[in-house]
Amino acid sequence: MTASRPPRDLLTLRAVDGRTVRVQARMIRVVQPSETGFRHARVELYKKGQWYVVLADPAELAARVTALRPKARRAQPDGAPRVYEYSLAYYTRYREPPDGIDRVQLRVRVEAAPGQGGPPTPPEILARWQELGGPGGRWVVCSQFVEPPPERRSQEHRARQRLGNLQRRMEKKAPLFAEQLVTDQLARRPGYFAGESVDWSPAPVRPSSGPSPCGDVPGHERHLQERKTCLTPSTP
Repeated sequence: MTASRPPRDLLTLRAVDGRTVRVQARMIRVVQPSETGFRHARVELYKKGQWYVVLADPAELAARVTALRPKARRAQPDGAPRVYEYSLAYYTRYREPPDGIDRVQLRVRVEAAPGQGGPPTPPEILARWQELGGPGGRWVVCSQFVEPPPERRSQEHRARQRLGNLQRRMEKKAPLFAEQLVTDQLARRPGYFAGESVDWSPAPVRPSSGPSPCGDVPGHERHLQERKTCLTPSTP
């Protein structure tokens, strides 16, 4: 029985109290200098706000974490900033707010650098929350990540991907005639393999040629009644 290999991004650190801390780089949110002493680094994790103070140079440890972190959690310096929307809303939708005030008091959008996590709550949200009673005042601060608009592929990208998929299908289906089959498909659908957009809207429904024996009955009930009428033999 072979022993399982440790994760590639596993770090073994020494905490200030002497404990050994093993953590994966993908689980580290940020590395900052600690106020506890020289060459002390505060390591904050994504999971439930956990953190450790370890004996390491903050700059060197941050560089190691960045190098070991998977691409999915690396900060993209040229990427677009992440947008978060903070709002102050009443705690439940089943009751009306007091004094007839609006259910949602404020909406504030805040930008954050890629890979830095969510930004802190805006001060105007906190100030209004304190005005409405603060803790126990039945008002809650909500945060939501604003999804960026989807990126559309270019026509050249679509053409290259469709041609590659066609070649792989033909080589797997008929290796000896793959080149001829690819040529035939390119001749049949030149626009599709040139990367033109495809309209996937459903085809219009053709109207019936004659009157229905079921009268003016909408939807699936009319279809069932027509089927029943067609299957039931007529009585003399």
